[in-house]
Amino acid sequence: MKNTERYKSTTALLDLLFNALIGVVFLFIIAFLLIKPEEPKKEDFERKAEFVIILEWDKNRVEDMDLWVQDPNGGISSFRAPRVNFMHLDKDDLGGRNDTAFVNGEQVTIKINREVTTIRGIIPGEYIVNAHLFSRYSSRYSTSEEHGFPVTIEVIKVNPRYEVVFSGEHIFNIRGQEETFVRFVVSKDGKVESMNHLKKVFVIPAGTSSTP
Repeated sequence: MKNTERYKSTTALLDLLFNALIGVVFLFIIAFLLIKPEEPKKEDFERKAEFVIILEWDKNRVEDMDLWVQDPNGGISSFRAPRVNFMHLDKDDLGGRNDTAFVNGEQVTIKINREVTTIRGIIPGEYIVNAHLFSRYSSRYSTSEEHGFPVTIEVIKVNPRYEVVFSGEHIFNIRGQEETFVRFVVSKDGKVESMNHLKKVFVIPAGTSSTP
């Protein structure tokens, strides 16, 4: 009897394997398309804010200015207490002393003198915004008026739309000088109803009391 095994075709087997491979690849593609990574929630990135208060002075100066904000509940946000109620101070800027950092072993300097307080929720009532000259950090400056420097504060309403509700400037020249830039009253729906500039002191020297 002749051996006919070597005359049998393997085409059918190859076709079967090829079709099976195509099926597996197709199923893999379908499965890959169905895998949907979890999308970050929008609210995870949004920082809710009602007002932003910006204190700024000359980027080339070494003076240390501080932003102080009091809310209607009497809470005071400053470098001493950066987060109070709905108020958050982002950074205690020390003037030129903390403009430098090391990145990958290299010294990088970004000249900016700015402090920002964010109000992330509404407490109806009066907010008081002060700036205080903590230190000059240089003996080359005298305390005379001619060596003063301008400091600005802006109060910005950011919800529901961007609006600068106050912008003001004072000249600072003496260590310990404190100025009330603005006192503004906010309604329960977040509207600024009124403002004035009646002075109030937060940084109280020993033996004295604050003004109302």
